Amino acid sequence: MRNRIWVAGTALAFGCAMFGGSQESKKSETRTAQDQAQQSLQRATDAQKKAADEQAKVEQAQQEVTQKQKELADAQAKLRGQTAKAEQAQRDAQEANRLAQQESAQHQQQALQTQRSETQQMRSQHQQNQSWTQEQTASGTVVQAGSDQVQIRTQDKDLLQLQITDSTAVTLNGQTASAAQLQPGTDVRASYQMVDGQSKALKIDATSKSSSQEPQPQK
Repeated sequence: MRNRIWVAGTALAFGCAMFGGSQESKKSETRTAQDQAQQSLQRATDAQKKAADEQAKVEQAQQEVTQKQKELADAQAKLRGQTAKAEQAQRDAQEANRLAQQESAQHQQQALQTQRSETQQMRSQHQQNQSWTQEQTASGTVVQAGSDQVQIRTQDKDLLQLQITDSTAVTLNGQTASAAQLQPGTDVRASYQMVDGQSKALKIDATSKSSSQEPQPQK
């Protein structure tokens, strides 16, 4: 009887020990599976985060590319505009150079014409000065006479107005006289000089009609 009871107790104890060991093993396997699942989930979360980070980098790179493309487009537009301005400036410079050459040619032409005109004026003035300094003579008859002028009709039938000055030498029939003593019709031979467009008398030799008709004394 006792032996049966011991055997039964032993069997029960062994059975309890076996059952309890089996439960502990199952719990350990469950925890291991849970840990593995949690680790897998963590890896998935980390991978997802890494993918999101990489995607953010892609978007950032795309934004940078877009910005660089915009800057490139702006730079190209600026280059085209600056090139157009440079070409226009070159055309303006060429036109300004053409106008400058044209104006220079006109100024040179005007200067040449002015020089020719001045040369002609100088020649004319020189000729006039020569005529002023050159003594001229005329013969004719008195038309009218006064203290400051004598008008004579030359042999060419021209009227010559002679201005009488303090230095004018006047003789009548070989004797010193004044211009006012000369009567119309008196024969005269005069020398004069042109000064400021006027005939300045240098010398007037007059012979009255009555004196020229008088017989010369016989020698």
